[in-house]
Formats: sequence, structure tokens, C-alpha cells
Amino acid sequence: MTGETPDTIVGIKLSADGKKQQKQAVFFTELEEATAIEHPVRLTILQILSKGIPDSVTTKVVDPVTYVSTATTKPVQRSVLSVNEIVKVSQDSDEFTDLTRNQVNHHLPIMMKLKIVHKYGIVINGKRKTQYYRRTAKQYVVTMATPYYDEKWLERRESERMERTLRAFDLELSDKDKADLAYLLTKSELLKDKWRAKIANLARGDVTDPNITDMYHWLLDAYAMGSQEYLDIHQKIRDILFR
Repeated sequence: MTGETPDTIVGIKLSADGKKQQKQAVFFTELEEATAIEHPVRLTILQILSKGIPDSVTTKVVDPVTYVSTATTKPVQRSVLSVNEIVKVSQDSDEFTDLTRNQVNHHLPIMMKLKIVHKYGIVINGKRKTQYYRRTAKQYVVTMATPYYDEKWLERRESERMERTLRAFDLELSDKDKADLAYLLTKSELLKDKWRAKIANLARGDVTDPNITDMYHWLLDAYAMGSQEYLDIHQKIRDILFR
């Protein structure tokens, strides 16, 4: 969403958090917090807020000579949603698990306590007041293994990533090569789990640079180079890919 106010929420009274620029990333370095966001309802709410809904922004320009007013409208994706909108998106799209209003109302306060969602502002229409919510950050980075991001999840992710790579690059690999690569890549990720929180704790809390997660992964890789075990794993990966 741009800095312009979408037409649907024109006149919104922003909260203190709503006036702040949205963070690019939040790093979870405590297992309890990281596990808490993995509740299915909370994950769905985060995904819906990330995707947003179609809206528009209308800009009016007055000609200084003729004083004729011209309005132009452009489509935008609004990532600031009300409870009713979150529920509607979940029920209208096959992409998400259906949510009820009670579920959203129950989990939003928990998510605000975890500081992954905040109240963005209120739109007042007569006696009706509608609260809108926003993710505190565009990305959330889990820096340790959890019941969701476990070894099996890593193996599946690395296998899928490898298949995408093979479709894009001319590399001849046998089924055994693929299995060995998936194992080594997973082992590499598990090894880096030891250092993720250390690097994440170096991040400044007010960073809004869109490349913050790329910087985090680069620093993590640089730190990992100090481990002989890590270097040995990646030498084996190189040998399989380019022998």
C-alpha cells in the first residue's frame, strides 16, 4: 500500500502506531514467541493482511488557470483491514482457511500482545466506528527450529527449491544426487540455526530498508564461513553440482 490513503478509508483517524512507517522485518529470537505466531488462525490473519484487498486512490487536481477540477483514480492493494474484511477474505478465497468473526476477535489481541499486528486507525461513519488493523512488519523471520519449521519442513523446502533450480539451469543430476543435495542443504540450514538468533539480535529495531532480510542472510552466511563443518558441507554440495 502506498503512502496515499485508499478511498475506502479516507478520513481514518490514525493511531500512534498507524502514524509510524511499517517495519520491513521483525526477527523472532525467542522460541515461545516464534511458536505463538504459528497458530493456524494467526498465520491465516497474517497472510490475509499481507495480501490485502483491492481498493483505489483518487487524486483531485485543480487547474490554476481554469480552476477546473480533475479527478484521477488508480487501483491499489490495501493491506489495512477490519475484522469483517479479514473474515470475508478468508471465506471468499480458496487460498485461505475459513475464519469466523469470533476467531479473529479472539486472536487479534494476542497478536497485538506479540507485536505482530497493531491497530492502524478508526473510521467513524455516524455512530458506527470501524477499527482497522495492520501487520507491524512486512516480513517475519523465525530464527530457530519450531514445531512448524522443523527438519521435515526444511527437507521439503530444500527439495522444492532444488527442483525449481533444475528447471532453470542445465544441471544433470541423478535421483541419488538430488537426495544427497536435499540432505546436505538441510544439514546446512540446521547448522546455521545455532547462529541465527545471534545475527538477528544485531538488527536495529527501527530498520525500514526493504533489503533487511537479504542483509541478515548475507551476514549469517558470512558468520557461518568460520565453521569448518559448514565449509565441508558446501564443498560437498559444490562437488555434486559441478563435477
